[in-house]
Amino acid sequence: MNEPLNSSQPGITFIGKTYNKHPQWYNQPLRLTKDQKRDPLPVLDDFFECYHLNEVRETLWQWLTGVLSCQRSVAIEPLDSNNYIYFYEKIEGIIEAAYVMKRKMHKHRRWQEKKKFKKNNHSENNQIAEVNGKTHSNEVSTTTETRVNEEVFNKSTQLIEHVDTDPLYEINEVFKNESLGFLRDQLQNWLLVALSADTGLYDEGELRRQLFLLQEQLQILVEALFVIYSRDREKAGVKMQLNEADKPRLLNQDQISNPTQVIAGFFEQFSMVYIIRELDNWLEASICFAGTYPENMSELQALYTHRNILRLVKAANRL
Repeated sequence: MNEPLNSSQPGITFIGKTYNKHPQWYNQPLRLTKDQKRDPLPVLDDFFECYHLNEVRETLWQWLTGVLSCQRSVAIEPLDSNNYIYFYEKIEGIIEAAYVMKRKMHKHRRWQEKKKFKKNNHSENNQIAEVNGKTHSNEVSTTTETRVNEEVFNKSTQLIEHVDTDPLYEINEVFKNESLGFLRDQLQNWLLVALSADTGLYDEGELRRQLFLLQEQLQILVEALFVIYSRDREKAGVKMQLNEADKPRLLNQDQISNPTQVIAGFFEQFSMVYIIRELDNWLEASICFAGTYPENMSELQALYTHRNILRLVKAANRL
């Protein structure tokens, strides 16, 4: 688009090429809709649901090497090559900055929601105290104290509490934050740490065998739930682009076509009572581990892995 777009309407949303020489559009967002300009956070969410940071780095690097290595490239001259390398580094930096901004914006909005919730509770408490003011003063004092205590000890809803009402939401929330490849590695590292811990929880060979078997079947269950998550995202119009690490490895074609059979088989083999008890012992052993943790594993990561797996298992049991 080399000519000025004099006849274009303001507020247009571009599809495809957005480069142009219209003087009023040099520093204006052209890809975003009006709603996205007002609230760009969903754009960041959508991007990082489709691409992990390392995938972005890989794609940018492939573009750069393609530009620099092609014989008919626009970057034949050394100065052009330097400019493209500089641009590549800046693009990578701004994408990482967007990732950090996304996390901070979500954190800020959660804080605002908690503040609003607390304010509403405080207003409700004042109204109740005012109504009760017509009764005996001792009764008012007791009621007010009770309401204040309820406010002080109030906690926001935990994600795992959605498992009974909306298990698919719970599954989506886990995979939005953790990739399949990462969860797969975390399960394996978590197992190695627990079996190496000097706690006595897994000294007996039979207990070690049971934990090892559970970990194997959890790997398969997680892949089946990821298939369900991927299909749900595709139904929502989100295009999933997966690298090799995030593709199912343990499922056969029948299981990929019908992942619910994997879930049914899992709970035929393991009861929820056993799973919860085993996961608790697994967590305790991994936290007590006194050696050197594998890469990307620590006491805190063991806790996060425990939470994610427990959420997935409970959600799967409700599907």
